[in-house]
Amino acid sequence: MLQYSFSNVDLRLNLPDIDDGLTISGYSSGEGLITCTRRAPIAETTFGARGEMVVSMQRIIAGDLTFSLLMASSDNAKLQQYANKFQGLAKTGTSEFPSAIGATMKDKMGDDQCHMFNGVILAMPAMTRGQIASVVTWTITFESMIFLRDYNDGTNVVNNQFFTA
Repeated sequence: MLQYSFSNVDLRLNLPDIDDGLTISGYSSGEGLITCTRRAPIAETTFGARGEMVVSMQRIIAGDLTFSLLMASSDNAKLQQYANKFQGLAKTGTSEFPSAIGATMKDKMGDDQCHMFNGVILAMPAMTRGQIASVVTWTITFESMIFLRDYNDGTNVVNNQFFTA
């Protein structure tokens, strides 16, 4: 039996003009605290009148990174500072666009990785208060999310192979 620890996972963000190379810490407890999810399927199917299948391949490799931090994590303040600065630019009516967020999630136990490029925080996390309110959940949307998996299922071995669109 394997035990899992967040000390075996690195989530690094590049928040331009705030903190380059920020390694996120201060996670809450629970399941699925870091999730990298593609926004679109890699292919869709359509069936003709005679039952033939047509496959439409997708070029969309955008995705969402979601992670939950304890309210006391100092990384919340850095993420909030970036989000406030980003939204502040819209309020001033400037044509200046801030540099996008970059991220890498690396699982050091299995060597799985997800590299993310051209990210933006679309919405501020909800502010919740109550007896058990202790978590802030951040979602960052990326234009490009590349998954690298290294596993052995007994029949196949995949060693960090990926294809570019």
